[in-house]
Amino acid sequence: MIAVALAFTLTWHPLHASTALVEISPRGTGSVTIRAFADELAWAGDSARAEEYLRTRFLLTGVDGRRIPLELVRVELDRDAFVFTLRLVSQAPCDGMRLWNGILAERYPDQVNLVQVRACGRNRQLVFSAGEGSKAL
Repeated sequence: MIAVALAFTLTWHPLHASTALVEISPRGTGSVTIRAFADELAWAGDSARAEEYLRTRFLLTGVDGRRIPLELVRVELDRDAFVFTLRLVSQAPCDGMRLWNGILAERYPDQVNLVQVRACGRNRQLVFSAGEGSKAL
């Protein structure tokens, strides 16, 4: 009974997070899968709007600092999350590549974006918080 009363007195705080998987082959071809809570991206069912948003909030750059274009291939609603599948439009070498994941960080200061990277035969986990810049793959 006390535990139930205590649970109602605590302030509930939602989790603001997304996950992503970046896979890039040694040939420089690749894909990105991003998963984010649907209630935070209610408009994401509109693929044109989703692609424009992702273009500004999820960036891959090459060794020369230029953006590596990503094309939205699919948007799915999986229970409580949108799953976005993108592909690299052109081949890009992994060496020197950088990534920035700012999904929903403009909206939630406590947003955390987790990225698992499989690139050039290496596995790496990256964590992005609001205000952070790009990180090397």
